[in-house]
Amino acid sequence: MVESDEAGLYSGERYGNFTYAIPVAEGDYTVTLRFAETYFGSENIGFGGAGSRLFDVYCNGVALLRDFDICKEAGGANRAVTRSFRGLKPNGLGKLVLSFIPSKNYSLVNAIEVLDESR
Repeated sequence: MVESDEAGLYSGERYGNFTYAIPVAEGDYTVTLRFAETYFGSENIGFGGAGSRLFDVYCNGVALLRDFDICKEAGGANRAVTRSFRGLKPNGLGKLVLSFIPSKNYSLVNAIEVLDESR
């Protein structure tokens, strides 16, 4: 079980090499990504831990995260880590295109939140 006040957000995940195209109106947006490493476990049991999963995240072709390591950033397995990015603008087709590109093993995300900064 993930250690978080919002544990329900971490009950599922998307993993692989994938992209989300989120349609939005013109404006500025904050995107919050939520992660928890539940598969690779702990270095203490000889399986996984920091360095087991590395991936990049892009928004409309601009790098938001490079070689992101959930275990390292969260301080271990089964711990939530959140990253927020402000001032993101839609592309020419009115979309925020979030691409998750693996470097080592698969990319992973548990939840994505998109907030209109004008509200």
